[in-house]
Amino acid sequence: MSKLTPDLNPRAIATNECQIWRQSLLKGLHPDDAKLLNLRLAEKDQSLGYFAANTWLRQVIGRYQLLAKLSVLRPQVAKEVNRLASIENETLAYTWLKSVVERLEYCGSLITELSGDTLAAWAWKKSHDFEVALIKLGTQSNAQAVKAFINIHLLQAGGRFNDWQDNDKVAGLAARMITAKWWVRQVRRQWVMVEQVLRECGQVHKYASPYVSHWTLRKEEQKQANQAAFLEGWEAVNDQGQAFTLAQLAEKGVANPDNRFAELMVRSRGLEEIALEQNHDAWFITLTCPSKYHPISQGRRNQKYRLAKSPSVQVAHAYLNHVWQCFRAWCHRHGIAFYGFRTVEPHHDGTPHWHLIVYLEKWQSEPFLAAFKRYALAEDGEEAGAEKYRFKAVKIVPEKGTATAYITKYIAKNIHGKHLDTDHETGRAGADAAKRIVAWARLNRIKQFQFIGGVSVTVWRELRRLNLAAAPSAFAAIYHAANRADYASFIKLMGGVFAGRKQTLVTHYSEPEENQYGEMVRSIKGVAKGIEVVITRLYEWRVQRKQLEAIEETVSELTWTSVNNCTPTQLRKHAHMTNHAF
Repeated sequence: MSKLTPDLNPRAIATNECQIWRQSLLKGLHPDDAKLLNLRLAEKDQSLGYFAANTWLRQVIGRYQLLAKLSVLRPQVAKEVNRLASIENETLAYTWLKSVVERLEYCGSLITELSGDTLAAWAWKKSHDFEVALIKLGTQSNAQAVKAFINIHLLQAGGRFNDWQDNDKVAGLAARMITAKWWVRQVRRQWVMVEQVLRECGQVHKYASPYVSHWTLRKEEQKQANQAAFLEGWEAVNDQGQAFTLAQLAEKGVANPDNRFAELMVRSRGLEEIALEQNHDAWFITLTCPSKYHPISQGRRNQKYRLAKSPSVQVAHAYLNHVWQCFRAWCHRHGIAFYGFRTVEPHHDGTPHWHLIVYLEKWQSEPFLAAFKRYALAEDGEEAGAEKYRFKAVKIVPEKGTATAYITKYIAKNIHGKHLDTDHETGRAGADAAKRIVAWARLNRIKQFQFIGGVSVTVWRELRRLNLAAAPSAFAAIYHAANRADYASFIKLMGGVFAGRKQTLVTHYSEPEENQYGEMVRSIKGVAKGIEVVITRLYEWRVQRKQLEAIEETVSELTWTSVNNCTPTQLRKHAHMTNHAF
């Protein structure tokens, strides 16, 4: 028998050349995969013969070679690719796995598993090495070489930048990349990719881990613990010598969940009071995505989701935004004005949906709802369950309950879970559900709450910063309405729910100042009515380590500025240096 003719005898033993060829394919695989394939090959050699075993190996080896490129999520991805291969086919499994490898290109275990001090040390080294190399290159090469260098490191971090012709923006980008903060932010952006892959692997649903994966929840808890430690370890000192830890300052603002909840409730109640005065209709509306945006359907994998190329949370939210934008444009064209409040929260599988409280003239309700439903069902409106689930509108009757009472549980569920004993969608405690939902919103950078119409909340907050002794006489009524948390009166005095840019007071900004990246920015200083200005930011602040006695070199780098805009001169120097290179 010729050496080139395979022995088709089922009992034939693989030749030495065959063994060498097999081992060349298995080289570089994960040890567990190589062991598994060797066992399977031995079984097939005995039952089918080495020729058939080799044919099988050729069919599956690509999958395992791709798996070898993964340094994170390998067990979860391997399980899912095996599932796809068994219920669908090898080609589909390979295609999905290839997309996962491409998306996780920048998500090595070194990056995704870092946290706390380890992440900070890693980010500092990356930023320092980049800075040293950039300075050296800037003194030796032309602008194009510097831009190419920046772009290489940007792509390696999974970032994107399109304004290469704007040298000021390129300089600002370079100034950011020499900070550890920028590198930490890039790491956290990769977490979104990890979460999406876990959703595709069926790891996010009410029977496993609702709203977000266990992996993301653990990351968020670590991040919050690290941030709490940071806020306790740093303090803000004003030009009067008063010092507060950043934790104390955060506790006073809307970063505090209790304060955030209280403010949202006050604002929501204010809109409702105006609607009752005007005898406007109130509607509670729920808007959801088509079924193809959901990875899980009735506790099982949703094939429509895979056929739609596994839309991410961001893609699903973009769909909802698109529906909303098209519908609002229709309302504008037809002269239908409305106001209200919108919340965004996830289904148990992480897919977003909206709840809205909407107020409008009674005669406009019918065309408003008909058009909204038409836009909501424009995509896949014929699918089963679309009429029932995709768009729901419930009229709020004051005798049965107020609009604010209606929305309270949704606000609580998306902040801290208080006033909510049990999350009905998952059966978990309200606080546990809220923790997961907040992690979901932060990871995907989704704005959970949005008021429709109304007036500037920034002006409201700025006025509430002032004490009674500093109350402005020029617009005292507006100040007192804000100070006593009378949001309905505040709105009316500011020009009403449809005031828009014609509202009575506007935010007053400083003259453009250079920030730490060498860019010209403006910061809030107070509020204004025409030429009348009331300054609400009465102090200048610097941020320093708590109880730092005085390291002169460090203190000299801290410019008196607002708490949120501390500008180290070294960063500005490097930004100017980079800009000069262009």
